[in-house]
Amino acid sequence: MTRAFPAREYDDRLARLQKVLTEQGVDIAIVHTPENLCYLTGHSTPGYYTYQCLLVPAGGPPVLLTRETETVNGRETTYLDRIDGYSDAVDPITATAALVRELCPGANRVALEENSWFLPPRAHRQLLEELNASTVPLDAPLAELRLIKSPLEIGKIRLAARNTNAAMVAAAGAAEAGASERDIAAVAFTALVSNGSEHFGMEPFIASGPRSGTIHSSWTDRRIGRGEPVLLEMAAAHSRYHAPLMHTVWQGQLSGDNQRMAEACLAARDATVAAVRPGNTPAQAHTTCRTTIDSYGLLHTYRKRSGYSVGIAFAPDWGEGHILSLKETEQRPFQPGMVVHVVPTLRIAGVGGIGFSATVLVTDTGNEILTFCQLGPELNQ
Repeated sequence: MTRAFPAREYDDRLARLQKVLTEQGVDIAIVHTPENLCYLTGHSTPGYYTYQCLLVPAGGPPVLLTRETETVNGRETTYLDRIDGYSDAVDPITATAALVRELCPGANRVALEENSWFLPPRAHRQLLEELNASTVPLDAPLAELRLIKSPLEIGKIRLAARNTNAAMVAAAGAAEAGASERDIAAVAFTALVSNGSEHFGMEPFIASGPRSGTIHSSWTDRRIGRGEPVLLEMAAAHSRYHAPLMHTVWQGQLSGDNQRMAEACLAARDATVAAVRPGNTPAQAHTTCRTTIDSYGLLHTYRKRSGYSVGIAFAPDWGEGHILSLKETEQRPFQPGMVVHVVPTLRIAGVGGIGFSATVLVTDTGNEILTFCQLGPELNQ
């Protein structure tokens, strides 16, 4: 592994967080979510399933605490001067509390994430008991820091997008009648990895025929027939930055509901992408998507948000939907530097599903489409 960005990029991110801590009268922040650790320091390891945290004093250098065997990853991926490791025989929560007392003696106001999967209730309760300090939520400030991407971050997303686009063309081209979903999955994985992707936040989704009508279905040994949809979705990763793309292909002609859903979904994607621009809100873009689908009489096939922010991700997800989603309640306006995955998908259980998407960068004057499939939906061979 190598460091993703120059030290100044992380120095700026940490300084912005410490400014928030100072303004809120917080003595120290403890960060547990892998994406937030990665954002603030560059730390990246598949071993995030074990306890790790970043301690950020309001007025001092941060310290990374990881399992002892993971400290090597920390040294390779960050510029931190201090990385502490705990042995497998040590309680990491107790080690965290001790480190807080060392870094900020008498700390009485500590910032913690309240929605992190990586500080479960029992550990959270123990940490509060051992800290004996008041706590304030850290989730919103961290999300706000990550929402607008820097030029260097956008560069990583562009790399991921080029990889995703190439892999989608390869997978779509392999989706011929008679091929199995497993065959297509093998092509997708090979193309993603050979074009430069590291391990992804989620595996590719490949579903054909009636199976495409069930959300998050992935490959089986089912063989593809002519005239039925093959729904594909994938996201390459570079330095943990992802760029997703969904595309649907078929051989021959679609018919009935599948044909109607394909027409509506393409129109909805294009209309929603056009609405992703400075000054508009995600709620407006979502309304545009739903209105377009409704104009085809198919709103009953659409039961979800219309997109979400993307950037840093670790499994089990490739998105940043907790930071921003295209849904009715999101009224913050789009701003240049935001990156979102616009992803309308229409589904009828037992019949089929159609999805067309684009990862979109908001620019000063509108937007730029980063992910797309150069291979059209109809594979008439």
